[in-house]
Amino acid sequence: MSNEQFNELAGRIQGLSDFIMHLTAELEIKELIDGPRLNQAVREFAENRCFEGEHLQAAQRTLSQMAHFLNDARVCRQAHSR
Repeated sequence: MSNEQFNELAGRIQGLSDFIMHLTAELEIKELIDGPRLNQAVREFAENRCFEGEHLQAAQRTLSQMAHFLNDARVCRQAHSR
């Protein structure tokens, strides 16, 4: 894979991740989803699923990081709303 192809793929993945994070935050703010429950479900999925292979281990790390980022964003929003 060339650098150009890698950068294209990485950019697309980043864009999708950012979209998912913002969408999740908006749904949580509007109380359409239970953010802490979703966060826990993602963490449990990442911890309990059998991830074999390098790319799946990266997926596991990414899911864990996203759950962590969503939780941090929630804490930040709550602190700003006080």
